[in-house]
Amino acid sequence: MISDKHGSSLHRHLNRSIFNCLILSLFTVVILFSGTVQAGEKRQHGTHVHGIATLNIAVEGNSIYIEFSSPSANIVGFGHPPHTPEQKDAVANAVKTLQQGDSLFLLSARSESKLVKSSVDTTIDKEHHGHEEKRDGNHGDADEHERHSEFEAQYQFVCQKPDKLSQIEVMLFRAFPGIEHIDVQLLTESTQTAVELTAKQNKISLF
Repeated sequence: MISDKHGSSLHRHLNRSIFNCLILSLFTVVILFSGTVQAGEKRQHGTHVHGIATLNIAVEGNSIYIEFSSPSANIVGFGHPPHTPEQKDAVANAVKTLQQGDSLFLLSARSESKLVKSSVDTTIDKEHHGHEEKRDGNHGDADEHERHSEFEAQYQFVCQKPDKLSQIEVMLFRAFPGIEHIDVQLLTESTQTAVELTAKQNKISLF
């Protein structure tokens, strides 16, 4: 028998897996036909660039799915596991902030949209096995560790009036000043596009 604790953990894992599969299926067309996405994937899974984050947004019917990913340095100012109480508090506060998707993504008021699901994960508090910094004193390995530490979040919004959804205002720059640019991949039932957001240009037009 699975205990309540383990069962709850398994349930969250399954929900996250289902959500990721849905996002992956929705973006299959973009990955196949957009060279910009392919370049973004290489940067995301290769060398993480501090100051740059990514957003995948899919609009299907009255649902909006958003996937956010960023190097930890953009979010809390460091990429290594937290050691001090201040660093641990910074990570905990960042997770709480990321969970509040309805404050980070402002959908057109006339669309009457509501956040129905959010999920946040981070690898910053997970040790990377095979790290060789202590063995040879190479600080390059420490940098590599930081580049692969990140925060990820998934959101689902449901709109009562999806035809009134004209834009999404992204408030991540205000919440996390370490983010300088956000590469956005947007997929709707009628279009697919890639845009770059900054603190001064933080709105995504849907049509």
